[in-house]
Amino acid sequence: MSIAIAIVIGAFSGICAGMLGVGGGALIIPGLVLILGVEQHLAQGVALTVMPVTAVVGAIAQLRQGNVRTQLVLRIAPISMVFALLGAWIAGLLSARFLSAAFGLLLLLIGFKMIVSKEEGSVETH
Repeated sequence: MSIAIAIVIGAFSGICAGMLGVGGGALIIPGLVLILGVEQHLAQGVALTVMPVTAVVGAIAQLRQGNVRTQLVLRIAPISMVFALLGAWIAGLLSARFLSAAFGLLLLLIGFKMIVSKEEGSVETH
């Protein structure tokens, strides 16, 4: 594995995660699979291991800017942790090919939804 390419993938995903609020996995996983040829399960494991570090750094920055609703976090976080365990277990039962296809489809659906939706309260410019 090329260390330089891995560093570029990490830097790009970190910048985009902090700037756009996307999970780094949305960029790390395709980078590892498509560019470095890493198997899907391994790429997901690497991304999940990296995310807590980048999430903490990004969360601190967002907290300082007043962009975090603590009560909402306290409601969502415990449920997310339980279902992350369930999801990781299920992923271990599935083929890498199926996971890759499902991951790609999910990214496409999310991207499409973000493009066609309008943010509430946004002002249109003509």
